[in-house]
Amino acid sequence: MKILMGPVLSFKGYDSTNNRWKLSALVVTGSAEPTGIFFTNGQNVTQHGSKLLSQNGNRFAHSFQFEVPLANTPSKLTYSVENGIYHDIHLPAQNDAPNMSYASCNGFSSQKVMKGVEVKNRMWLEMAERHSKNPIHLMLLGGDQVYADSIWEVVPSIKEWNNKPNQAANKASFTKPMEKQVEAFYFNLYTERWAQPEIRQMMASIPSIAIWDDHDIFDGWGSYPPARQDCPVFQGIGAIATKAFSVFQQHIAPGANKPDVYLAPTFGFSMGHVIGDTAILCLDMRSERTQRQVLSNPHWKQVYDWVSGLSDIKHLFVMSSIPVVYPDFNVLESLLGVVPGQQELEDDLQDHWSSRSHKGERTRMVHRLFDFQKTGMRVTILSGDVHVAALGILQNDRMEYEGKTRVINQLISSAIVHPAPSKMVLFALRHLLDNDQEIDPGIQSRMANLPGTDVRFVGARNFLCLEPDDKNGQNRYWAHWIAEGQEEPFTKVIHPVPS
Repeated sequence: MKILMGPVLSFKGYDSTNNRWKLSALVVTGSAEPTGIFFTNGQNVTQHGSKLLSQNGNRFAHSFQFEVPLANTPSKLTYSVENGIYHDIHLPAQNDAPNMSYASCNGFSSQKVMKGVEVKNRMWLEMAERHSKNPIHLMLLGGDQVYADSIWEVVPSIKEWNNKPNQAANKASFTKPMEKQVEAFYFNLYTERWAQPEIRQMMASIPSIAIWDDHDIFDGWGSYPPARQDCPVFQGIGAIATKAFSVFQQHIAPGANKPDVYLAPTFGFSMGHVIGDTAILCLDMRSERTQRQVLSNPHWKQVYDWVSGLSDIKHLFVMSSIPVVYPDFNVLESLLGVVPGQQELEDDLQDHWSSRSHKGERTRMVHRLFDFQKTGMRVTILSGDVHVAALGILQNDRMEYEGKTRVINQLISSAIVHPAPSKMVLFALRHLLDNDQEIDPGIQSRMANLPGTDVRFVGARNFLCLEPDDKNGQNRYWAHWIAEGQEEPFTKVIHPVPS
């Protein structure tokens, strides 16, 4: 069987009752009937396969679901979907916290940006090197795993539509030729991008938990004015992008029921995972996004109900594709005329939590996160999107807050492939914007210096490693930013809430 793309591993949850690590592997082939997945270890592995999607009747996306028991010590599972090519999956010991990586922004927003990068997948090679020395059990992907912005230039019917006057374009139908071309576009985008050797190596070796952001659909999705966002062509593109995300990043067939790890299945792809005393909450901030909301109230309720039901959790990692703590982009409106790279910033104004229309929703979320931390679990936010490495701090000094720690950390890691903003944009972030803000009376947000530096924003491609350390019962995580051009990582310790 000739593999055109893959295998790509996805984490489907840990069944603590039966002690089984649940995974799936996705491949794209030229055959409607794949031969299957093979394991060499002789372990007690259960599996089944299914066809998820076809394109033009000559390319097919298949997934293989399988489960494997965890041992009392770290173990390894070797598998193959193509004769002679084998991949190792490293498994944590039963009840151990997982060793994780976090990455976002795996691509380029334009051909011009791409041409300025000499070694495009250098940071994926860095991750492979780290993985060879200290095996990574889970790869958290924080959004923009592909960049679909070229849809306006390479899809003929969409390019023609985009050149229409706004009013005419908004009234135009999403035609059958558009549908066919857009389906081929997204299928090709995933197949070509993820078939690159450096990316394929990591995705075939480390199971991922993936959320999406705007570029997985196209830049700014959800933040356009209603007349544009709700027009037939936008909605047609969005539906196909959702189907591609479901298949390639979630390994779910179009229209199929979502597994139990999806917390609000009728509203989107928000997920919750529990592995030992670590929990991972993945917020879907695109499926319901408008200029007025990020998640709907019923969506939030189901997410909060899941977190409220957790027990004996030391660490809760919350994946927010857009940073919760970040300089207020609205301030940049007065600077856009003088800062090179202004268009990139202007596009982000409506898209960030600091947008005026999203601030109230953010305030409610921050209060809830502090409520959860008050129960004894350390809350840490993981974010990407902004193409810098950075550390944000939320601090609660309100009189009624009685938690044993008043701080929530936010770790920003972006991007693993996309280059950093221009020097002028970095200058604006470092010197022209107010990095300390009041989210609500008594709750402050601020950008802190990255550990070991005197700067708040490191403009270099990077990814994050989250390494558990239970020595002497510490139950802490070490967060390492691995940044391009830096001999040593930037390292911060994430302690549990004091008992």
